[in-house]
Amino acid sequence: MTKSRSQQETHFNQARASLRQALSWYGNVRRHGNQPPHVELQAAVRNELQTLQSAFEKLDQKVIRIAAFGLVSRGKSAVLNTLMEQKVLQTGPLHGVTQWPRAVRWSPPGGKVQVELIDTPGLDEVQGQARARMAREVAQQADLILFVTADDFTRTEYQALCELRQSQKPLLLVFNKIDLYPDKDRKAIYRQLQKLGTGSNGKSPKEVLSQNEIVMVAAEPTPLQVRVEQPDGQFTREW
Repeated sequence: MTKSRSQQETHFNQARASLRQALSWYGNVRRHGNQPPHVELQAAVRNELQTLQSAFEKLDQKVIRIAAFGLVSRGKSAVLNTLMEQKVLQTGPLHGVTQWPRAVRWSPPGGKVQVELIDTPGLDEVQGQARARMAREVAQQADLILFVTADDFTRTEYQALCELRQSQKPLLLVFNKIDLYPDKDRKAIYRQLQKLGTGSNGKSPKEVLSQNEIVMVAAEPTPLQVRVEQPDGQFTREW
């Protein structure tokens, strides 16, 4: 076991060294012009090299990135706050509390890695090409995508979900505010979400959503008023 682990570490270090050398060589070529410029080749590999550079930095820093997407008021910030077990990101009833992508670092108890949580603006506040560009850029950095919804799935949400699928990153559909629905409705909602995997627009189920990628949560449960009987027989109502 120890020998196998040592070999894995050796291979990992060799791969990391090769990647560092390749990135360094490419950077020197671009800065100093040691080779004749090949514009088309540079354009073709630029994004891939940036992705490799980002992955290399994350390996060194031991960082995992989780990005949350969704419409306004679906509870993206609340879901991320729940993961951290503290209210770091602002939440509220105002339309569009999150105005631009924001990242916060979180260190899980006893963990050997850091988690970077990325909160994004509501998808219905960023239109057309700008929305698609933001989704691509953030998804490219992410190791896991949380797509947060809390109501009937809209056309905008479906289009955004398909766009994010193109990043080929692990994705979870998070139905938030499930505490607002009785058990019967919860089952109906889950069945409806499963139908997203039927793959309209010519897409197969695996390209859109699978049943294992659906979770239902209540990030900020609505307070419930309860009736409490006192020792003297009187009843009071408490939250």
